[in-house]
Amino acid sequence: MKSHKPSERKRGRKKPPSPEVLLASMRGYPFFEALPEELNRRLAALAVARNWKAGDLIFSRGDKASGFHLVGGGKVRIFVSEPSGKERTLKIAAEGELFGEAAVFQRQGYPASSAALTAALTFFFPKDAMLSLIGENPELAFATIGVLSARLQHFAGLLEGSLKELLPRLAGYLLELPEENGRCRLPIKKAELARHLGVTAESISRALGELKVSGLIREEVAGAFILNRRLLEERAEGM
Repeated sequence: MKSHKPSERKRGRKKPPSPEVLLASMRGYPFFEALPEELNRRLAALAVARNWKAGDLIFSRGDKASGFHLVGGGKVRIFVSEPSGKERTLKIAAEGELFGEAAVFQRQGYPASSAALTAALTFFFPKDAMLSLIGENPELAFATIGVLSARLQHFAGLLEGSLKELLPRLAGYLLELPEENGRCRLPIKKAELARHLGVTAESISRALGELKVSGLIREEVAGAFILNRRLLEERAEGM
């Protein structure tokens, strides 16, 4: 299903959150279950309710992570766009589930996009207010660490699969670069290469690191490589 981006006037229409609906959704998620009721009420006071139509784009990959969402009703699809143009679904977030939370505690943008799969209600928790509350409450800090640890384990498996798909394409790209005195140099920055291959700059760094460890390339100075062409050709062919 292709998502569409509504106008700013219609996007994520706000309405006053129902404390009962919000607290009920919060109690159904482990992140909030372990917290004292009073702290959950303070968290609920931060939340902004947003209604979405099916297909509405909530945030795009790379957008500044300004906060995270709790699904109060309906379903939200978390996905990435492949270089082929296809969209790869990473997760379907249902009522009581969080999404976008891991990116909030990093300096990078959202690592994936999100869109309403059905008509949906989400509760948005702003990043700055959350960080301030975490600083005041050790219980919330520990709950946050637990959620992020579980999320990192989940996405580690997804990243491993994505890295396996990226390595042959990166190997093929390096093999096409002109050589001078047995060396080749990246003609563009890693961020531009990432956009060219349809991945993140972090993915490019991980893939280059994997090629170095495997002995397929050797970096003499930043951006200048000596290639093991035989091994790169094998990797480019998916071997």
